[in-house]
Amino acid sequence: MICKYRPGTDGKLNSEASRKSSRRIRTRKISSDNMKPFQCQKCGRGFTLKRNKDRHVNYECGHEPRFQCPYCGLRSKQTSPVYAHIRKKHPEEEVFIFDMKL
Repeated sequence: MICKYRPGTDGKLNSEASRKSSRRIRTRKISSDNMKPFQCQKCGRGFTLKRNKDRHVNYECGHEPRFQCPYCGLRSKQTSPVYAHIRKKHPEEEVFIFDMKL
């Protein structure tokens, strides 16, 4: 098990930055997976970039969640949702995660 620290984080959000991001409206073009040029052979999910498909195949599709919150056990296949979870649900705690792969 390896602990991963995110440098420069103290577990507290910048209030100005959080206000700006809450006002931001996200617009996303939704397209069908079968219209995307790179397809996962296991699950059929489509990707616009080859590197995203490769990441999905190597780390996500058919794999157990690899990264875990050290405070409550939440697990994810990617690090960023765990870091965001820690900042939101455990604001007074140090921001790091466990890598369950090793």
